[in-house]
Amino acid sequence: MSTDSRGPTASYRVEQAGYAFELPAAEVALLRRLPDFELEEEPAVADEFLRFRAERWAENLADAGVAPGAVEVRIDAHQRKARLQRAGSLLFAAEI
Repeated sequence: MSTDSRGPTASYRVEQAGYAFELPAAEVALLRRLPDFELEEEPAVADEFLRFRAERWAENLADAGVAPGAVEVRIDAHQRKARLQRAGSLLFAAEI
């Protein structure tokens, strides 16, 4: 996993099968509000969250015919979903 730590716009990134999953720091704050993640500290929570899900997400996106490339990960804490997006369009929503 790589971290882009340029101030308040930091993001966390992991690559899998040509997909680059990016989790902005603001989304990590939302993730940490969920009971399963509230005791973990950043960046460990971001690293663990992305690492354990990237392979499955890459398979799901490939099965759906989505071309490899950058994928932004947005957290919907209310519905407990990770919304995978590209250029503002929803590609896939996964349970957290």
